[in-house]
Amino acid sequence: MRNMKQVKWMVAVLMIAVLPWGVTLAQETSASINGTIVDSSGNVLSGATVIVTHEPTGQVKTLTTNDSGRYSARGLRVGGPYKIEVRNDGFSDAEEGNIFIKLGEDRAIDAVLVQDAINLDTVTAVGVAAQSATFNPDNMGTGTSISQEQITNLPTVDRNIQDYVRLDSRVNIRSFGEGISVSGVNNRFNNISIDGVGIGDPFGLEAGGSPGLSQPFSLDTIQELNVQLSPYDVTLSNFTGANINAITKSGTNEFTGRAALYYSDDDLQRDDADFTREVYSVSAGGPIIKDKLFFFLAYEKEEQTRLNNNSSLTAEAQQVADVASSVYGIDVGGFDAPSDLVTEEESIVLKLDWNINEYHRASFKYQNNEDSQPIFPNYGGGEISLSSHWYTNAFENKSYNLNLYSDWTTNFSTELRISNSEFDKIPDLNAVLPHVEVGVGNGNSVYFGTEEFRHANELNVVTDNIYLEGNYFMGDHILTFGVDWREQDIRNLFISQALGYYEFDSIDDFANGIHSRYEYNRGTNVPRPEANWSWENLGLFIQDNWTVNDRLTVQMGLRFDKPDTGDKPRFNQDFFDAYGFANNNVVSKGTLQPRIGFNYDMSDDKYMQLRGGIGVFTGGTPNVWLSNSFTNTGGDLTFYSSNGVDDDGVIFSLDPNNQPILDGSSRQNVDVLDPDFEIPTVLKSNIAVDAELPWFGLIGSVELEYIKAQNAIDYQHLNLGDPTGTLPDGRLSYYDDPLNFSGRRANANSDFNDVIYLTNTSKGDTKRATVSIELPQTEHWYAKASYTYTDATEASAGTSSRAISNWNNTPAFNPNQALAATSAYEIENAFVFTTVYQNMFFGDNYTNIGMVWISQDGEPFSYTYRNDINGDGIRDNDLVYVPLPDEYVLDDGDNQAEFEAFLQSSGLAQYRGRVAPRNGFKAPRINTVDLNMSQELPAWGPVRATLFFNVKNLGNLMNSDWGQIQTAGFDGDDVFNLDSIDEDGTHNLNWNGPTRFSTNRTASQWRAQIGIRLDW
Repeated sequence: MRNMKQVKWMVAVLMIAVLPWGVTLAQETSASINGTIVDSSGNVLSGATVIVTHEPTGQVKTLTTNDSGRYSARGLRVGGPYKIEVRNDGFSDAEEGNIFIKLGEDRAIDAVLVQDAINLDTVTAVGVAAQSATFNPDNMGTGTSISQEQITNLPTVDRNIQDYVRLDSRVNIRSFGEGISVSGVNNRFNNISIDGVGIGDPFGLEAGGSPGLSQPFSLDTIQELNVQLSPYDVTLSNFTGANINAITKSGTNEFTGRAALYYSDDDLQRDDADFTREVYSVSAGGPIIKDKLFFFLAYEKEEQTRLNNNSSLTAEAQQVADVASSVYGIDVGGFDAPSDLVTEEESIVLKLDWNINEYHRASFKYQNNEDSQPIFPNYGGGEISLSSHWYTNAFENKSYNLNLYSDWTTNFSTELRISNSEFDKIPDLNAVLPHVEVGVGNGNSVYFGTEEFRHANELNVVTDNIYLEGNYFMGDHILTFGVDWREQDIRNLFISQALGYYEFDSIDDFANGIHSRYEYNRGTNVPRPEANWSWENLGLFIQDNWTVNDRLTVQMGLRFDKPDTGDKPRFNQDFFDAYGFANNNVVSKGTLQPRIGFNYDMSDDKYMQLRGGIGVFTGGTPNVWLSNSFTNTGGDLTFYSSNGVDDDGVIFSLDPNNQPILDGSSRQNVDVLDPDFEIPTVLKSNIAVDAELPWFGLIGSVELEYIKAQNAIDYQHLNLGDPTGTLPDGRLSYYDDPLNFSGRRANANSDFNDVIYLTNTSKGDTKRATVSIELPQTEHWYAKASYTYTDATEASAGTSSRAISNWNNTPAFNPNQALAATSAYEIENAFVFTTVYQNMFFGDNYTNIGMVWISQDGEPFSYTYRNDINGDGIRDNDLVYVPLPDEYVLDDGDNQAEFEAFLQSSGLAQYRGRVAPRNGFKAPRINTVDLNMSQELPAWGPVRATLFFNVKNLGNLMNSDWGQIQTAGFDGDDVFNLDSIDEDGTHNLNWNGPTRFSTNRTASQWRAQIGIRLDW
């Protein structure tokens, strides 16, 4: 035995030396308790009665142990406290209370019954605080759980879920856009849900992954938040990144509530521009019928006021407005923008919980949020716009969901979820006019008319979901099986320049109707063709959770997802004739997803477990990529353009319904799906050791993960034409003359412009190692430190919603060559430290201090040429060739020494004589510290008030140079022009200067929030 202990500890210490803790959560809306009842000799007791009571609501489950002495209580409310009573004839009763269970957890609680003594033992009873669910048989994969207490006590100024999911060092919050990335993949591959119902952006437009300006719920309504990275439970689906799930609070037999005010302004941040942000939140819950029916109601409203930009071009704007009125008879609005721009977010949640009887429980929830954001494009500095150019972004997201949990027999239970949600994003326009830009000298411009990308821009997505799961408990097995059906109806109208687009070089030219540029997109058969389509997914799953013995638990499952698209894009005969296959392909191939996980208990006097698994995952929410082939069929739109006056006279009209139609036809833009395209799929695997360390109850964890792309995305351009030659560095060229960097694609099909092909590739993988140490909650402290090393590669980053942008924003050596390069979402080294300290310094009033420190590498980027050197029609997407010292000349020879120093300092010098790799460089390292301090005040009857103060980026408060968050362009840093290549191979370069990192001004400056919270 002693030798075995030594071997186990050697394994644990070795893994810790070379490799955050993870919690795989089995369900998305509830939790479970299971266990084995034995006598003092270790013999199983069949037929014993186990009573599980949720004390806040009086919900009771009465169970009987099977022939293996086991019981399983499923479909339980998350949290607690629970009380468990065990009874058996001839034995004394056993009872244990104050049991809390986490979302999705299947907590193992065993009992030993003897004639005159009782001993209940849970899996967290030996030297580990009850708050930690690390050591549990269902903990197999990778993830993090954030409790209600952590949501309250840890710092958040922005009050978004990003501030909490980042507590896992494997999660990267993109520096711009707040996108949540894990495993080095795009944020569109996450699934975000609440109470088991998807509430993330259903189309894939919003960078942060939410259907609006922020998540559509108040943090004050959340009981628990989970981030699941590699859960091997086949009931979970629709993600290849992370499954982020929250659960809403519920009412109990006691009336409770919270009212809170959160406030920040320009005095509470480094930037002194006028700014205020106020958040009002109120929630309450309690019994409608004691022990039977409960309610929870929450409302939150946020108002953020900021100053509009200023412009000195008011006189010029008035002149343009006068010309529009006197010459064309059009009121294009004024230029006096309101000084205060008010952004509003409003949400409401109503939840009802019903204990129907001992065997059935139901929950119904209604949720709605509306966001409004005024936008003043082209206003500030050398630009000014009139009010006809302004608009308001408007979002609305509402959902209904019904959950029913039923125990039909002692061994058979079910969970039914039915939900409907609808998302609308329609801009509120000030006017319906062509987009007009009038030059007023010195590079300045005045704008009026509908902003070009708002001409036809509407989105509506309706999602229906039915989920039915059955659980059959037999012996040492829990068999889970069911169906998961989801349908989305999508209406997406997006046509830029659908009302006409004009540029004028001067006010006089505008008065005379002499434009320098005209563009117009017009529907060929209908005025505004839209992508109006639907698709559904049928998921079938079966799984066996097998308790092999008292140490080993194995979970084996199989899931099959079959998508089906009810509509097809319009068939384009011209495309078929030119390219030999149809343009109206849709997703239809199903994906088989086997998964297996295990947990092996190696505990003796200290807890220790070995866990891991492997499985296939598919899905995410990149519907916008699939919708592109419905929007751009190549025949629905005709594009007209002119660079001046044609032979018939002046072309200009401010009537949006009567734009000039030019002679000739335009080239077609087509987005097309590979006929064999499959929904993105990955293989995930992990192996980990968790151990209770000998000091202070610490838990150490080490984990290795490997993720392999099976069907990743890849974009290709089918209308580049045959290459005309190669450049000296070996890359293909599409210019007539490969060494003359001007003109168009030489051999492209002249009937088409951009033809973008979405296909699959198996290139790309992620290797990740994580080590963490956690101090579970003690009387005063909670702390956790984790470090993650990530090596991630990808073929395409998918940074945009448009197919053409996804293709041209990927820096490349040869544009249609799918190569696995460092992922744009990789953070190679990341460290996160979290701590909470609480104490009663003033009577029985708690003082809480919470801190989050994040230190991580900057985001990767590429070095590219500023001009188009290969003739693919796109500038700044060509990876640079780094010339040898005697292989180049600069247009300004005085910069030679500075240029050479730049090559050394940037890291480009190590690639001399070859092409620098994609994403082979990093932006500056990021270090931020956030702090929360709160102080309870003496109770006033049942009401307890708490004052709090949050600081984001504390380091920047102490020193203005600290806490800076910088990044290069996501499509690369265009470091120099390649003007020409001489016959002797000399590269003539026009250097743009050192790397120009962009600073995220908001995130790089300290900001604070104060507030008061009333709890009762």
